Amino acid sequence: MPRFSRRQPFQQELFGRHLGEIRDLLDALELRDVFGEGENRPPVDMYETCNEIVLEFDLPGFRIEDISLTQHGATLVLEAHRPCEQAVGDAHYVCLERGYGRFHHALHIPGCIDTCAIKAEYRYGVLRVRYPKTGDRQVTIKEIQD
Repeated sequence: MPRFSRRQPFQQELFGRHLGEIRDLLDALELRDVFGEGENRPPVDMYETCNEIVLEFDLPGFRIEDISLTQHGATLVLEAHRPCEQAVGDAHYVCLERGYGRFHHALHIPGCIDTCAIKAEYRYGVLRVRYPKTGDRQVTIKEIQD
């Protein structure tokens, strides 16, 4: 019969916390290689309806020609660029919180989607990408005769 001590749940929690921090650091190192210096990740919402999967990216102040969407299998890659605005005349910034530079976001789209019927629209600073669902995956099973 295994022995349990009162310290085991605390040790598991501590180990889990450290493991989470290690994963976060590894993710940060991996993303630094992918994104490079001065790249940002725009916020995104993903939700599902009966007929489609919808992604909404917050991209206020972007021009449509500065936004690029690419589909790689079941992964959507968003790339965008917004130059830094220069202060007018002899003015200087006191606070600069808005993002500028290169924006990049890659998302795996879950479920069965029709990649040939994707629709995207950009309105009021929100890029909305719609993926129609194709239904359940069907796997053909057939008997192989010797």
